[in-house]
Amino acid sequence: MKRTGNRNTKTKSAKPLTRIIFAVSLLLVAVLIAEFVAVIMDSHLSALAKTEEVKVVAEKKAVAAKEIVKTSKAVNTIKTIVAEEADKTSDDSKSLNLLKDNSTQAEYKITVFEEEKNLYSNDRVNIRSGAGTEFDKVGVIGKDTKVKVLGQTDNGWYQVMIGDEVGYISCDYLQEDEPGIDFIFAGDSRTVQMSQAVKEDEYEWIAKVGEGYNFFSSEAVPQIDESVGEGSVIIINYGVNDLYNVEKYIALVNKKADSWIRSGAKVFYAAVTPVSNYPTITNDDIENFNKELKSGLDSRIGWLDGYSYLQNNGFSTGDGLHYNNATYESLYKYYMNQIASAKEAFIEEV
Repeated sequence: MKRTGNRNTKTKSAKPLTRIIFAVSLLLVAVLIAEFVAVIMDSHLSALAKTEEVKVVAEKKAVAAKEIVKTSKAVNTIKTIVAEEADKTSDDSKSLNLLKDNSTQAEYKITVFEEEKNLYSNDRVNIRSGAGTEFDKVGVIGKDTKVKVLGQTDNGWYQVMIGDEVGYISCDYLQEDEPGIDFIFAGDSRTVQMSQAVKEDEYEWIAKVGEGYNFFSSEAVPQIDESVGEGSVIIINYGVNDLYNVEKYIALVNKKADSWIRSGAKVFYAAVTPVSNYPTITNDDIENFNKELKSGLDSRIGWLDGYSYLQNNGFSTGDGLHYNNATYESLYKYYMNQIASAKEAFIEEV
């Protein structure tokens, strides 16, 4: 039998195809492996890049932090220098203030106390940059203010410390004891009624209805002597009941003025105020009394012209001699304003 060649042809043609498929498969596997490796490498490289980036950022932050610390130290150093210079300036200022005595025409010496002491102001008074009225005012303190005193000058001034400032106050305005009674009123029935109208119970009211010179000399003056002190204000208002005793009033008030003023008081005489159709007293008599009294009093005694005040502003009286409460209140305010003005003028000089 004659064999044909069909089987061998199929076998021969299948082998190349198998080889091709196998080769393609290997190629695909290689490609996949290459891509996988590439992905792995890319991830690794990205991680490395991020790590480097983090390192760079961290290094930059560290450098920045170091710069901040350096800057902070520099700022603190500058602050310290500024503070030290400010302290030096403050100390120099205080030293200059303490030594300011030699920079003015006034010459004086200061005795510094071994221990600081506290004194009290007996009035509203100026604080000056030096021991004298020619120095600038650097402040004002009110009455009853506690003051730390450092020393005393040989021309009658205290060197004081007010807060952090050094200044000077006249010795006349500082005392060891706290000031006593502010106002002492001495008079007759009109003073009694004024006390009832204004109701200032903390003041000393030395007054009695119908009295005049005898009461003033025997009872009022001794009571004033007991109550008077630094910063006291004495207001005397006698005469309406005995206008003929004007010379006695002048002599006694002038005699007592020295001791009262030495005690630290300010003395005022209040003019006899007007009447209205009173049968036994005329305004002409009152005006003559007031004129003679004012001209004869010591120049250190203040004058409160309540007579002119009421004549100009009006007053109300039921019996021609005594006033209603509104008039007394108005007259009292006038006294207080005049006293305050007189004290203010005196302070400006000191």
